[in-house]
Amino acid sequence: MPRSVLLGLCLLVSLGTGCLTAIVGPTVPALAHGLHVREDNLGVVFGANFLLASAATALAGPIFDRSGPRMLLPIGLLAMALGAIGEGLAPSLPSLALAAALAGLGSGIINVGVNATASLLYPERSERVLNILNALFGVGAFLAPVLVGLALARLGGYHPAYIAVAALLALPILPLWIGLPQRSQRQRRGIDRAGHGGGTRALLARRALWAPMAVGFLYLGAEIGFGGWIVAILRRTAHMSAGDAAPAVALFWLCLALGGLPNAYLLRRGTSPTRIIGWGAAGAACATAALALFGANVPLALTACALVGFSFAPIFPLTIAAAARAGGSASGAGGATSLMLVAAQLGAATLPPLQGFLLGVGPAPALALTCACSLLIVAAQGLFAADLRGREMVAQRYMP
Repeated sequence: MPRSVLLGLCLLVSLGTGCLTAIVGPTVPALAHGLHVREDNLGVVFGANFLLASAATALAGPIFDRSGPRMLLPIGLLAMALGAIGEGLAPSLPSLALAAALAGLGSGIINVGVNATASLLYPERSERVLNILNALFGVGAFLAPVLVGLALARLGGYHPAYIAVAALLALPILPLWIGLPQRSQRQRRGIDRAGHGGGTRALLARRALWAPMAVGFLYLGAEIGFGGWIVAILRRTAHMSAGDAAPAVALFWLCLALGGLPNAYLLRRGTSPTRIIGWGAAGAACATAALALFGANVPLALTACALVGFSFAPIFPLTIAAAARAGGSASGAGGATSLMLVAAQLGAATLPPLQGFLLGVGPAPALALTCACSLLIVAAQGLFAADLRGREMVAQRYMP
């Protein structure tokens, strides 16, 4: 199958992944009401989802390097689709957490498989391709609150929205199974001979991978936490109903998608990815601080949500591309991407439940966590850039 068609299927997968990732946030009030629990008790759903995603990500990288994406992507999509149905139909909090864990298992597989596949399809344009994937993820995340709003207003519940997302995730399973190539025995033997060089211990020894892992941990925790709790936060700061606050999370995810446009322009102009990530994280810190200070004003609150999404947009795809480059070769791309995504999933498993706990104290502490994560990303990128410049100077000094 032509690589352009395969890339189109990867984009469809990213769209569905965005829908599944963002659908829980706007349904938090309805889920809490239907399951007769407090809103902050739903933090366990985020934890279960991303803990399983972390475990799946750790396993998916080596499997991808050895076997390729042909089996991984369909299996991951099937798990996500079944998890989405389970989340929508869950009768209790434990069953909801179990379904979220199944969805996380699939998303962990997909996060490695789809990003590594797209990078290998277009290795010469990996940053731009991953930027497009991230934009489609943002579009899907924007559509999820819209689907939830329509389901609540027209269909009397959130269940149809989850079923629609499951159908979207199931759509590319068969085409990917047919179209993706299976890794040949020769390729497997080549990877086996080089595999020890790209093993986990060897990859962790590469300092170039440390910054992407740190940024991934902080960023994904901040993104999932903000998108998951912003409706509950605005209900307390701006005294908005759940239905009125839902557009805020849709606006956040939409701007996360649209933010890829200036990112692509800056990359074409030759701007350093490290610098773009630093700018984005600094902008997110300022926007989150503004939301904490002026969240009672609805227009200002919505503007701040949009700016957080816009600022977040370049961070994750450029960090994935940096991790793939740190792998050192095509055979190590899956392992390096996997390690970075494991760190990111661990951040998403730990920081959103912590943010839910802080929300019980008040909206300001919850937003302070997002702001702190953004500032730490700026610091991590600055340290990485300084270390890189130092190593380049040493290399030049000892050049013959």
